[in-house]
Amino acid sequence: MVTKFNELRKPKIQWVNFLDENFVRNQLSKLNENSKPVFGKMNAQQMIEHLSAVTQIANGNWKVNIFVSDEKTARRKPFLNTDNELQTGFRASFLSDEPTKLKFNSITEAIDDLIKHIHLFVSIFSEDKNRTVVHPFFGELNFEYWKKFQVKHFTHHFKQFGLV
Repeated sequence: MVTKFNELRKPKIQWVNFLDENFVRNQLSKLNENSKPVFGKMNAQQMIEHLSAVTQIANGNWKVNIFVSDEKTARRKPFLNTDNELQTGFRASFLSDEPTKLKFNSITEAIDDLIKHIHLFVSIFSEDKNRTVVHPFFGELNFEYWKKFQVKHFTHHFKQFGLV
């Protein structure tokens, strides 16, 4: 009985709908160069540029030379169908230990770039319903699985800066 009550009290995850442009813009626009992360090494702009870079993988605009075995994919991909979050401190093996140098002059430019790549993401997968792109950790993903990953990924990084 106590377990049942604890489950009911457990806070629900506020998943980030990365396709909701207004929400994404509004939340990210709260950040500035002095915003401190709750965890991790990236500053706010690096986090936004990171979200954009990973979206570019899905779009086919950033080729990550990586192979994920069918065995690993079979083990990892089911995670995307769960309500589990990405672990704090999770870092894909293809990423460097240190955050990358900034690409844009401002957070506003970085947000605009991210939104552009999200629109491109939807457009590219809409044009080819059978399209799949290899994710560096989860393996080959179609549109539905990329969306599931992106929801988890955006939620993870929005939590990194206390935006959800």
